[in-house]
Amino acid sequence: MLLQDVRYAMRQLRKSPGFTITVVLTLALGIGANAAIFTLFDQVLLRMLPVENPNELVRLEWSGAFSGSMSAFGGNSEGHNNYFSYPMYKDLRDKNQVFQGILVADKGQVGVSWHDQAESKDAEIVSGNYF
Repeated sequence: MLLQDVRYAMRQLRKSPGFTITVVLTLALGIGANAAIFTLFDQVLLRMLPVENPNELVRLEWSGAFSGSMSAFGGNSEGHNNYFSYPMYKDLRDKNQVFQGILVADKGQVGVSWHDQAESKDAEIVSGNYF
């Protein structure tokens, strides 16, 4: 029964080559797109971080109020900031006796110009040991 169905399907596909090409290309694009999206999803969300002990990673945030701008990007209007200044990062890095290493990253907006067109884009400023 299955063999008869396969033979019938092949005969029908041979009768209309345009339809056959369209079906094959559509399936190929669909399968390829799904494979690419899953690969990206797998790399970003499913796999563990490429570090020896990811459960030992720690994120530090400053949660105090202080006056004056201490970063390339300002805090909110109340003076509360959730970032460390670069001098504070250097002190933590140089005097650190607890962590194997410390890195810094700060998100913000930067101006980008290309062919006389200026735009504001999201950016991340990171320390040299970030990667």
